[in-house]
Amino acid sequence: MVTIGHRAGHIPQDRFVAAWNGGATLDEAVKRLADGPVPRWAARARAADLRHAGVEVKDFAAEEAA
Repeated sequence: MVTIGHRAGHIPQDRFVAAWNGGATLDEAVKRLADGPVPRWAARARAADLRHAGVEVKDFAAEEAA
């Protein structure tokens, strides 16, 4: 069973990266990911994991701080 929080992890990496990097804002990036609802926290966690693995993904941290 895939819970709503795990949905971000089931999106293929290439598709996740393209959707994430194609978003102008965090909210837009999350909306681009979804075949269904994906929580912001789950999408941000996946992006952080990818970034730590050396994959180039946008960092929306400055947007979150504003």
